[in-house]
Amino acid sequence: MNSIQLFFNVWRSVIPFIIIMVMIVGNGYATTAKQNQDTTHSAPSIDIFDVLRKWTKKPAKPVDTVRTTKSNLSILPVLGYSPSNGVVLGAAVSVTKYMADPTITKLTTALLNASVTTKDQVILSLRYDLYTAQNKWYISGDNRLLFFTQPTYGLGIYGLNDQPYTFNLNGLSATTHGSLEQPLKYNYIRLYETFLRKINEHHWYAGMAVMIDDNYKIQDQSLKLDSPVHLTSHYIYSKAYGFNTTQYNTDGLSVEIMHDSRDNPINPYSGYYLNVSYRVNPTFLGSSQNSSILYYEYRTYINVNKDIPQNLIAFWFWGTNVLTGHVPYLELPSITWDTYNRSGRGYIQGRFRGDNMLYGESEFRFRLTSNGLLGGVTFINCTTASNPLPLTNQNLFNTVAPGGGVGLRIKMNKLDRTNITVDYGMGYGFSGIYLNIREAF
Repeated sequence: MNSIQLFFNVWRSVIPFIIIMVMIVGNGYATTAKQNQDTTHSAPSIDIFDVLRKWTKKPAKPVDTVRTTKSNLSILPVLGYSPSNGVVLGAAVSVTKYMADPTITKLTTALLNASVTTKDQVILSLRYDLYTAQNKWYISGDNRLLFFTQPTYGLGIYGLNDQPYTFNLNGLSATTHGSLEQPLKYNYIRLYETFLRKINEHHWYAGMAVMIDDNYKIQDQSLKLDSPVHLTSHYIYSKAYGFNTTQYNTDGLSVEIMHDSRDNPINPYSGYYLNVSYRVNPTFLGSSQNSSILYYEYRTYINVNKDIPQNLIAFWFWGTNVLTGHVPYLELPSITWDTYNRSGRGYIQGRFRGDNMLYGESEFRFRLTSNGLLGGVTFINCTTASNPLPLTNQNLFNTVAPGGGVGLRIKMNKLDRTNITVDYGMGYGFSGIYLNIREAF
């Protein structure tokens, strides 16, 4: 099956959902247009808490204004399902606050998550983006502690067209057909702390980051070295490049430059974001091997209706390249391992991995109700990755994995635009539901 056929097979199942959403939007807009030509102000903005107050017959909350002394807190009990976690039970807390005058200071945000899953996972994370007064400093963190079980699926892009995946090491070889799933159990610590200083009045920043990745107690659950031998990509890669198969570290420093003109980091209506990072991981800082990595990311938001700022087309692109040395298997670039685990909707976390990876996504966001309570999205993405192992001969763009889907947005906090997001994504041979707080990007 060629790439064009694959694309249409994925979207054939998505189109009915898009049609339903367009019909809802059309009906909502038709009603609103009769009331007021300026649809932006056709109804007061409300969020889910306004609805709950109405249902419980509590008095409406007075209209608030943004103040530096007040934090906006959104708490979402998590009881749901995700493709990579199974049934999830826990809580997510989103906090936003202006650290100084909102007219000259960007919004500070933090997201705390604690959850357990039916796949024997314990997930703890704290991620934040802090802007000091007048945006002089931007400080961010991506910190995680995972007690994790998750399959990997080899390196590069395989399995889309029933391609076999072949392992080779010291005369031993194995070829996998069909499912490429290779279960792993491991613990993971990530500590990323970034400190950037504003260098001019045009939203440019520069600085450094401390970056620590520690994988330990790794159990390659499908590996068999006794007869009959069953090799895994984790074992082959680790042996080929001299890594311990049960634990390894990638600890280093990065130099970064960033531009951020988004009007809101949680749910932007305008602006763009650019980040370029060069990371070095020397052994004297604790890395298992010397290596260097280049990371680059770009996001932009284009409004399609001047009267409705929520209606926009958003674009997201990122790439990661291992420039020198080798990086441990579980720390190679992989989908859904970005800061907020949002890339690769339509596939399970870790489905694609490689020493070089490029990812692109486009999303159409639109308002469903004139009061802003409900919104919708449609999205499409693609991933390509290379396989560095000898004899595999797969480079970037040899194969591209497409994905796409639709989603519902429920306004959780109208002051900082926080949404509850429910997405249905489809990829080749896979589909799943993704429940989160905040937009995908």
